[in-house]
Amino acid sequence: MAAQAPAKRQIKVDTLFAGGISGACARTATAPLDRVKILMQTQRLTSGGGSDKYTGLWQALNRVLREDGVKGYFRGNLANCIRVIPYSATQFVTFDYCKHVVTSYTSKDQPTIVQRLACGACAGICASFATHPLDVIRTRLAVQAELTGIGHTVTTLWSEGGVQAMYKGLGPTLASLAPFVAINFAAYDTLKAHFFPGGNVPQGPLYSLGMGATAGIIAQTACYPLDTIRRRMQLKGKNYKSTLDAIQTIIKTEGSLGLYRGISANTLKVIPNNAIRWMVFEHLKQSPAFKQLFVRFNVAETPEKPAPQTNRV
Repeated sequence: MAAQAPAKRQIKVDTLFAGGISGACARTATAPLDRVKILMQTQRLTSGGGSDKYTGLWQALNRVLREDGVKGYFRGNLANCIRVIPYSATQFVTFDYCKHVVTSYTSKDQPTIVQRLACGACAGICASFATHPLDVIRTRLAVQAELTGIGHTVTTLWSEGGVQAMYKGLGPTLASLAPFVAINFAAYDTLKAHFFPGGNVPQGPLYSLGMGATAGIIAQTACYPLDTIRRRMQLKGKNYKSTLDAIQTIIKTEGSLGLYRGISANTLKVIPNNAIRWMVFEHLKQSPAFKQLFVRFNVAETPEKPAPQTNRV
């Protein structure tokens, strides 16, 4: 019996744009919580070991408002969106492509949970490599008040070590974001396949909001400690020798809870962020008007063709 070659998958341009737009919408909506989370994660280093400036979520939100006004909540958000748009777009289109490759080779309608995790990890790694310098810029802008903008931050980073400074903290970034993206995409895709086997989430925001929030909670609970470490390693100076040294130092000086600093702000950020991102993505992907914008770019998949047969003697 002739073997079948897997169908070729064209990168879907509407998936690329829907992923980028959904990421920007979600990040902007939760920018105040993201700023507070980063401030709480990094304050032990920025304060020089002094007493904590931010003692809780609401206290931190009020203090930022009092000291910097409403604009303080959105400090670094432009750099954040410049990073998030390609970051989110790369995640969605890579996961879609990898998932198709897996199902083509296994000849199954749906991948297994392990395969979904692998596809999500690939998506997270590709997105992180592509946008890590922008993540470093965003972190510096959120923490260091002396930096006046993206250009100033880039100049400062370049003077500190060039490309190496731009990719500072890449190790813990990959270690934290690859599992987060893997679990997030795998959880959402599994929930979607279970409740909506046809593949299309019904119109209305509640379904995608609920599945997105659930996937986000699962992913962030598993990966938050490494997120704290990567934020600290992105700061100016050599604070830790390695990821392992950072874990040991934080536990020794701050206790195990030091790894979870800012998790309350992060939880309140991740739930709406992930929910909004998936909701916007699903809405755009199912919108005929949105699809029509990219119809000339979305080349149809190549149909499966039988592999050439060899004559047997």
